[in-house]
Amino acid sequence: MIDFLTFNSLSTAIILLDSNYQVNYLNQSAEQLLGFSARHIKQESFFNLVHADFEPKTFTHLASQQQSCFIEETQLKTATGIITTNIMVSGFRHNDIQHILLELQTSEHHSHIRKDMELQHQSRVSTHLIRNLAHEIKNPLGGIKGAAQLLERKLPQTVSNQYTQVIIQESDRLSGLVDRMLLPAEPEKPQQVNIHQIIEKALEIVLLQQVHNFKVIKDYDPSLPDLKLCPGQIQQALLNLLKNAVEALQEDGQIRLRTRILLQHTIGKVQHRQVIRIDVIDNGMGVPDNIIKDIFFPTISGKNSSGLGLSIAQSLVQRHGGIIEVESQPAKTCFSIYLPLEFIYE
Repeated sequence: MIDFLTFNSLSTAIILLDSNYQVNYLNQSAEQLLGFSARHIKQESFFNLVHADFEPKTFTHLASQQQSCFIEETQLKTATGIITTNIMVSGFRHNDIQHILLELQTSEHHSHIRKDMELQHQSRVSTHLIRNLAHEIKNPLGGIKGAAQLLERKLPQTVSNQYTQVIIQESDRLSGLVDRMLLPAEPEKPQQVNIHQIIEKALEIVLLQQVHNFKVIKDYDPSLPDLKLCPGQIQQALLNLLKNAVEALQEDGQIRLRTRILLQHTIGKVQHRQVIRIDVIDNGMGVPDNIIKDIFFPTISGKNSSGLGLSIAQSLVQRHGGIIEVESQPAKTCFSIYLPLEFIYE
């Protein structure tokens, strides 16, 4: 028995043809991709509906041999226009009837997966670099503090001791910061929270710290379900993105905060039934083309800053099975956080 219910839950476009290439079934993803309604095109020839750059006899041979093949980067002329897809063609028999199964995925889908895999790799490399950097900082810090303590003992009890105390206290503070970089983040108990509350808290902090005016536009989807996550970590990630956006603004700039829910969305190699997307959009100058691919690496920044903020934000989101992506052009830069509804903490 062919499980059409399962087919409909897939993000891959599924088309079922008979031996004469007539369409017997389209799942919902195929309807969206091709721009046809399954009800209206049933029993129509696939090649009358879609103009492809390969021969129909390819299908005939596979169907008769009950084999499969992969057709990469092929163009289809559909009701929605010309699309470039990868097609898996499989022939099989069901109830003594020959069928041809087509699985279509756009090239953009594979490109999206590759991009996510690169971002996940960048995050792992970033964590390694930050920890190595922290080790290198810790050694001279110990020397600075030790020298200040020796100097304090040798100096008379004068005002000079105030300066050595400042050196010692600041060395301790930096040492504590380095320790937090070296050690895993303290565990935070996951909670069921409304993502808009976290966004609002992060926004409130940013607004209190700013000295110049900018406009905030909120485009929230009120129907979003609560998420199970570590609120402090996601708030910190949002705070880093918002600060980054504010720093990119010109006078009287604008930030747009948008939330949406995505169905059957892939993050890396994992497909999720439902994903929450949070967009932080600014109308600043944009990210320079020469650094946008590496923007989540530590020390990579288009501004006079350490470049650690985006790297840390990416790491915090990826601990939740999510990812941060960026698209940028002049007057529009969008950082998008993707968080699966099913909580995965790493």
